[in-house]
Amino acid sequence: MFFRFVCSLVVVWLISGSDAESCPELPPVDNSVFVAKEMKGQIWGAYFCLKGYHLVGERNLFCNASKEWNASIPKCRLGHCPDPVLVNGEVSALGPVNVSDKITLKCNEQYILKGSNWSQCGEDHTWVPPLPVCRSKHCGPPGYPADGYFEGSDFSSGSTITYKCEKGYRLVGTRDQQCIDGEWNSELPACELIQEPPKPALQIEYEKALVACL
Repeated sequence: MFFRFVCSLVVVWLISGSDAESCPELPPVDNSVFVAKEMKGQIWGAYFCLKGYHLVGERNLFCNASKEWNASIPKCRLGHCPDPVLVNGEVSALGPVNVSDKITLKCNEQYILKGSNWSQCGEDHTWVPPLPVCRSKHCGPPGYPADGYFEGSDFSSGSTITYKCEKGYRLVGTRDQQCIDGEWNSELPACELIQEPPKPALQIEYEKALVACL
């Protein structure tokens, strides 16, 4: 057995020198360890990336009687995901996060987490599931229905406002709405014009007859 160092590559051979010479020499793969041995007349090898890197390509290779490796040489790529950022929140990671590592996330007081409270660094250097966001527990000003208005000026979590319509209109929808974790709990109501009922036909004919008599 011998060790060969090429840049940050480490190659470990577990086969005899004569067996190794029967197969094409594999090119170095930076930031990896290659382990090879002979099994059932074939030379088998496997690449292992150093900590902080992940493998792209086939891990296991073998060289048969044709003296050819069965797959292309893989690569070891830097395994860090982008630094996780959570505005108005905290992340458990204190430094670079490697592939397959997990982090936890939480929001500051008066903010609520929208999304997952954990995420994992995937092999493609993206966060899975996507990083969440922290939203204020306070609601923004609610909208106004046409020909209507609301009463109330407190939009904090747990507060309530009341919708009303102008004279001649009636409310259709929820009158009272409450702010719950940054969102109003009901859809915006509407104000509909109150239609005056038509006069009965007999009453109209009577009025015409009365005018004729006069």
